[in-house]
Amino acid sequence: MISQKTPIIIISYLIMFIFIMIVIPLGLFPCFFSGFLTYEIIVSFASYFERFIGINRARGAAVAFIIISISIVITIGIINCTNFFTEDINKITISIEINRIFSDFKKRLPDFLPSFLPNTTEELKDQIFTWIESNLILIRNMGHTFLHGFIALLVGVVVGVLVSCSKSTKQHTHDTFFITQLSERIYNLSRAFRNIVFAQIKISSVNTLLTSIIIFVLLPLIGQSLPLGKTLTVITFILGMLPIIGNLISNIMITIAALSISLSIGVMMLIYLILIHKLEYFLNAEIIGNKINANPWELILAMLLLESIFGLEGLIAAPIFYAYLKNELRSKKLI
Repeated sequence: MISQKTPIIIISYLIMFIFIMIVIPLGLFPCFFSGFLTYEIIVSFASYFERFIGINRARGAAVAFIIISISIVITIGIINCTNFFTEDINKITISIEINRIFSDFKKRLPDFLPSFLPNTTEELKDQIFTWIESNLILIRNMGHTFLHGFIALLVGVVVGVLVSCSKSTKQHTHDTFFITQLSERIYNLSRAFRNIVFAQIKISSVNTLLTSIIIFVLLPLIGQSLPLGKTLTVITFILGMLPIIGNLISNIMITIAALSISLSIGVMMLIYLILIHKLEYFLNAEIIGNKINANPWELILAMLLLESIFGLEGLIAAPIFYAYLKNELRSKKLI
């Protein structure tokens, strides 16, 4: 005999399933990610502050600490960028470097390949402006998408702060069975997100270590030094908190810095980073798999499936959603 509560349980699962299916197509994944990340960070810091200032003030102190830390990091970043553009650029003749990169690369191209690279930075600038003029609609759409994602990210941060600072989320006696079931779904999703984030910290640490080896060990052995090596190492760790996409961004920045030395160094750095990136697919699956008790091949298949459905955001979301699925199945003793 089916219990009267069974339809309510089914509805709670259906709501969560619909949310998972529409959060990416509606462009709300940045809001989802930043909201949960903010909440988990505040809760983690609050549990530490509780030892010194009590439970009631812990989360407020955690929020204040995080806001101050972010403000300091942004301020330092702006100052460093200002110093870079006012001092470092005056020391490095970028036009000469780029011209040499193009010249060096074109000399290595086989004769039967078309010479598609510009000869000088002026020619490159003309090609860039021509491409911009012919792709104004695409650029405008990209700008709109970026702005929407950035606003959604900020909204997620605000929501995460508000939820974390709200009163205790413990179940009250007046909560309905539906609210209890929906809260359980959200708790399982939050636990899955937390497991993935902490696992991603380990992955980012390994990736940063491997990247620093070539920057501070291998390149000095051949008498070369990567410009802004320390800064790029820190950026690699910070961006490594974002699965997949963070490494792509940091790898592009490092490759550009390596190209300023020479084309051969740039190609060597690119190949090394590609190998690290491929290794991270399996490292990601191994570390996260241990965290959520999943085999590496399960996560790889989940990442491939969601990437084919939702694109890059699906690739990032796959470990989180799959971990949530495992949590739900395990809570019902189905696995």
